[in-house]
Amino acid sequence: MTVRDELRSCLHRSRHLPDSECMNLRIKGELTADEDLTIDGSFEGAIELRGHRLTTGPQSQIRANVSARAVTVLGRLEGHITADAVEIRPTAVVEANLITGKFALKEGGRFNGQVNTERARAAGDIARHRAANR
Repeated sequence: MTVRDELRSCLHRSRHLPDSECMNLRIKGELTADEDLTIDGSFEGAIELRGHRLTTGPQSQIRANVSARAVTVLGRLEGHITADAVEIRPTAVVEANLITGKFALKEGGRFNGQVNTERARAAGDIARHRAANR
C-alpha cells in the first residue's frame, strides 16, 4: 500500500466508521477538503474544511489550527478552532481557543481554553457578505 493509499483510507468521509489501523499514521502539513472528514491518528498543521464538518476519532492526536463549519472532537485536540459549532464529546481532551457560535461540552469531556462567540458572529457576517457579493 502506498502512502497515498494509506492516507486516503485514514482520511475518510465521516459517514464511515473510524479505522483502527490508522491510529499510527502521523501527518504534518495543511489539509483542505470540500467534504466532511473524520481524522484518525495524528495530525499537525492546519485544517480547512470551509462549509464542512470535521470529526476527530477517539484515539486521534490533533495539533492544528482548524477552520470548519462544525467540529466534533472525540480524541485529543490542541490549537485554535474557528467553526459555527464545536462539540466536545465525553472521550475528548481539548486545549484550544475557540471562535464559535455554538459550544457543547458533554459530561466527561475536558476543555482548557477560551471561547469567543462575538468574533464568531462577526466572522459569519463577513462570510455572508462576501458570498452575497460574488
